[in-house]
Amino acid sequence: MMPGPQTPARILVGDDESQICGLVRDVLRPGGYAIDVIQNGRELLEICVGGGYSLLILDAVLQQTSAMEVVMKLRDRGDRVPIILMSGPPHEVDRLEPFAFTYRVDVLRKPFGVRDLRSAVDRALGTGRPD
Repeated sequence: MMPGPQTPARILVGDDESQICGLVRDVLRPGGYAIDVIQNGRELLEICVGGGYSLLILDAVLQQTSAMEVVMKLRDRGDRVPIILMSGPPHEVDRLEPFAFTYRVDVLRKPFGVRDLRSAVDRALGTGRPD
């Protein structure tokens, strides 16, 4: 079901750094999104599965689990929720890029700017204006 004008898109942000979670929340909340934040990787999968989220923004490396594992489990169940993986500079690019392509997720490299984040979210939710 597509969110109506009264229903803001629900976004789950998963990162074990509270600063990153806070930054993403503060940047996106003024856009009218409902933002939930999780810092515990172990709870991530069950929350993603039951959450009814419009978008997941996950750190590629979480303490108790890997975001890649979460992505694979969601995709294997047929869940096509848009996912943005936040990742450090491209030293692991050779692993992450093919993975992102195969599992249809977007990659946002840290450090990223406010505009990078907003445009990645617009792209993922299909709300962006074509450039």
